[in-house]
Amino acid sequence: MIKTLIADDEKPAIERLKDLLADYGQFQIIAEARDGTEALEKIVSLKPDVAFLDINMPGVSIFKTISSLSSPPLIIFQTAHSKYAADAFDINALDYLLKPVSRERFSKAVSKIMEKLASPSTTSLTSEPLVKEPIEKISLKVQGTIKIIPVCEIQKICFEEGLTFIYTKEGRFLSDHSLNYYEEKLTEGRSKETGLFRSNRASLINLDFVSTIHKAFKGNYYVELKDGTTVELSRRKAQLLKKQLDF
Repeated sequence: MIKTLIADDEKPAIERLKDLLADYGQFQIIAEARDGTEALEKIVSLKPDVAFLDINMPGVSIFKTISSLSSPPLIIFQTAHSKYAADAFDINALDYLLKPVSRERFSKAVSKIMEKLASPSTTSLTSEPLVKEPIEKISLKVQGTIKIIPVCEIQKICFEEGLTFIYTKEGRFLSDHSLNYYEEKLTEGRSKETGLFRSNRASLINLDFVSTIHKAFKGNYYVELKDGTTVELSRRKAQLLKKQLDF
């Protein structure tokens, strides 16, 4: 089966994609998303083989973040505006569909997908992913210089006021990468019991810097870091962390 993600902020467009994909039994829709942020999160966590993405969704920009992923799925963009076609192919999208999408045009996109997946350069859907060595250091531009930060010194990475900030004991540093970029890059090859963990949609925390896990009202949790700062745990992430840390 071809694991498939569909993302659009308009419900009729989501339903249209479902209807078109229903003609092809090899596609398994594993997730839906209604904005760019949710789409990127699900691409990182679920690793679909193919993603049908609307270009003009709210949230994080697909164009600015999809190219930062180390192993992106095959991307099929769709939009009502043809002016984005060149941009779509600049980031190696497999195809570009103009709404409303006809069945005939959709079948051509499916042919491209099948041809790409069957090519020798494409990893088999059933093969085991390659295990990569974890990244130990990152670089940031700070006041005209390049600052090197060991990953083990990162306390948390937060999306605040529309920007991404990296926190260490030295302070807060601005990054031009997205939170999804760091989740993809810095968790690969590391044990789930250590390193960075996505605590909510706006935060990555370093589990090595967690001192206490607090239970709040109505089953909610938040974590306290060694520097005394706190970060909220979403309910879904709290359940994942419970399994990892057995609390």
